[in-house]
Amino acid sequence: MSQAIDSRHSLRQRLQLVVKRLISIADQPWDNDDARLRKRAGVAAGYVTIVAPLSLPLAAPTPLVGWLLALGLSLFSAGNLVVLARTKRFERYVIALISTGGPFVLLTTVLAGGVTTSSGSVVWAFLVPAYAMLALGPRHARPWFVVFLATLLIAVAIDPLVRGVIAPPPYVIQLIFYAQNIGVPLTITFLLLRYTDIRRRAAEARSDELLTNAIPASIATRLKHGEDSIAESYPATTLVFADIVGFTPWAQRTDPARVVALLDDLFSRFDMVAAELGIEKIKTVGDAYMAAAGAPQARSDHAQAAVAFGRAILAEVADWRSANELALEVRVGIASGPVVGGVIGQRRIVFDLWGDTVNTAARMESSGVPGRIQLAASTRELLGGDGFEERQVDVKGLGMLTTYLLADT
Repeated sequence: MSQAIDSRHSLRQRLQLVVKRLISIADQPWDNDDARLRKRAGVAAGYVTIVAPLSLPLAAPTPLVGWLLALGLSLFSAGNLVVLARTKRFERYVIALISTGGPFVLLTTVLAGGVTTSSGSVVWAFLVPAYAMLALGPRHARPWFVVFLATLLIAVAIDPLVRGVIAPPPYVIQLIFYAQNIGVPLTITFLLLRYTDIRRRAAEARSDELLTNAIPASIATRLKHGEDSIAESYPATTLVFADIVGFTPWAQRTDPARVVALLDDLFSRFDMVAAELGIEKIKTVGDAYMAAAGAPQARSDHAQAAVAFGRAILAEVADWRSANELALEVRVGIASGPVVGGVIGQRRIVFDLWGDTVNTAARMESSGVPGRIQLAASTRELLGGDGFEERQVDVKGLGMLTTYLLADT
C-alpha cells in the first residue's frame, strides 16, 4: 500500500516537472514573477491552439477539408512554440499566436454554415484582444479589438452567402458547438480578467506599501483620496534628531558594503522602536535620523513620547555597538513647539516639517554630548520633575542657550 502511494506521488511529481518544463520555454533568468507568469500563460494558450482547430472536421461539410485546415493551423501553432523556445522572443510569439484568431473563427463560421448555425463561434475572436491586453498591454490591445469587430462584421456580412452554399451541421453538432463556443472562451475570459484583477490588486498593495513607507499613513491616505497640496500647522510637537558621532571619517576608512549594512541595521532598529512608541519617522539624511511626536497625528504626551524614543535609541545603539564591535556613539537632540508640515515634490514625494522647533532640535543634537540626550528648554518645561543636568551652550545660529541633559542616560 505504501509503495503504491509512493509510486503515485513520484508519478505526479514527474508529470508536474514535465508540465513546468513545457510551459516555461519562454522564461528568461531576469524575468520577475509577473513576467514569468504572463509568459507561461501565453505558452499554455499556445498549446491550446494546437488542440482547438481539431474541432474543425466536425463542422466541415467535407471532413477532408476540415482535417487539412485543422492540421495546418495546429502545425502553425506548434511551429510558433518551437520558434519561441529557440528565440525567447515572447512579443513576436504573442502577435503570431493571436494573428490566427480571426481567420480561425471565420473558417469555423463558414464551415459550420454561417453565424447563426455556428453556435456563437465568433465569441472565440474576443479572446484575441483579451489576451493581447494581458500579454502586450492596453495600448497594444486596441488594434486587436478592432480585429475582433472586423471579424464579427465580416462573419455577419458573408452569412447570407454562406447559408446558401454550405448546409448547416446536424442539430447535435450545433448543440455541442454551442456549449463549447460559449462556455470555453467565456471561461478563459473570466480567468484572464481574474488574473489581471489579482495583478492590479497586488500592484496597488505594493504601491500603498511603498507610499506609506515614504510618508506617514495619514498623509498617504489623503493623497490617495485626491488631495494635491497638503500643508498643515502642528502647534504641539516634539522633534527628535539623532546623529552618529564621527561617522564620516569612520565611513571613509570602512568598506562601503559594511557601512551601508551597519547603517541599515541601526536605522531599522530605530524604525522598529518608533513604530512601537507611535513616533513618526520623518526622514534620514546621511547618518542623521529625524522623527516627530505630535505630527501629523496629534498627541498630548508628545514630549514624554519623544524622550522615551530617545532613550530607546540609545539602548539600541548600545546593543548595535556591542553586536558589531564598534566604537561609534550617537547624539540625540530634542525640542518642542509648533511646526509646519507638508508634502513636497511630484515624483519622489516626501513629507517634511519646518520651523524654529525643527532648527532647535537639530542644534540640540549637534551641540549635544555623545551617548546623551540633550533637551531644549521648551521640552524641559513640558516634562517637569527632576533628573536633568542644566548646561549653558553657545548654539550655532541661536546664541547662548540653557539646555538640559537627561541625567539617567
